[in-house]
Amino acid sequence: MAAIDPHTHIYPGQFIEDVRAGRFGRTASIEADQHGEWLITRGKVLGRESELRNKLTPLYYELPSRFADMERMGVAHQVLSIGPAMTLYTLEAEANKELAASLNDGLTALAREYPDKFSCMATVPLQAPEAAAAELERACANGHLGVMIASNVAGKNLDDPGLDVFWAKAEALDAPVFVHPTNVLGSDDRLRDFYLRNFIGNPLDTTVAVACLIFGGVMDRFPGLRFYLSHVGGFVPWIRGRWQHGYGERREPKVHDAKDPEQYFGRFYYDTIIHNADCFEFAAKTLGAERILYGTDYPADMGYHQPARDIPGLSRLPEAEQEMILTTNAKRVYGLAV
Repeated sequence: MAAIDPHTHIYPGQFIEDVRAGRFGRTASIEADQHGEWLITRGKVLGRESELRNKLTPLYYELPSRFADMERMGVAHQVLSIGPAMTLYTLEAEANKELAASLNDGLTALAREYPDKFSCMATVPLQAPEAAAAELERACANGHLGVMIASNVAGKNLDDPGLDVFWAKAEALDAPVFVHPTNVLGSDDRLRDFYLRNFIGNPLDTTVAVACLIFGGVMDRFPGLRFYLSHVGGFVPWIRGRWQHGYGERREPKVHDAKDPEQYFGRFYYDTIIHNADCFEFAAKTLGAERILYGTDYPADMGYHQPARDIPGLSRLPEAEQEMILTTNAKRVYGLAV
């Protein structure tokens, strides 16, 4: 049973070549220092001139190592998305529009060159929702199967009314929306030490995103939207009872006429990255194996890069549910024929 991985990141070689060739001027460049290479984007960040630096490791763009790891991990097919740091929602919209289009075209080229190995999902300049909707439509027309977005838009939650034009387009295109945390809560404050911005901040930001999609009315305004959540949905599987209780006790979660939260959890899909057998088994049994899609976060160091069959807790499930998680669910959600 070879797995399908919809949670894996890459910087397309075509995009890296464009940056090295200076196509984007000072907006995007690659520079080296004693610590390696850095992918640097420059422009106005929240109205101020700034630069964003992302470590550029070869695993994020070299294909031979990726193919070897896929073989070792038992992965037959990947649905590629860019590295989450390159969502760039704090950057001025015009710059991000150009970068997103280049990244998407690079992903398309990979999927066309290696159709047995790769499909892809788009990135969009979500700080400009109308432009994001247009880029999503263009990307899907070129073969993208969905879209990856960050868990917030430069600090704005995903129930911001300005995003409705984008949600409407994703719903109309039947494009799955993959939510991945970045620019997370508290990363410059109480979570700045001990890598807590990832250990706690990443699942926390996904949890906030889900709460806002539910209580902010997005799930009701756009009932056809499908969301795939990183890291087993953050803290959602473990905190859902508190939400349900609070909904019965408080008026605040009802201000947008949301139903009780238990009505929504079955409309999300969740990946497998939890690194604990008991937690994975609990999530699969309470959320439903039909809602779990295999994911690795490859090549990030916080991902799961061991053979797919060795996911802690997977062997505790019936064989049919294991197959759903490793292959069948991804085929259904992303319309794959591989």
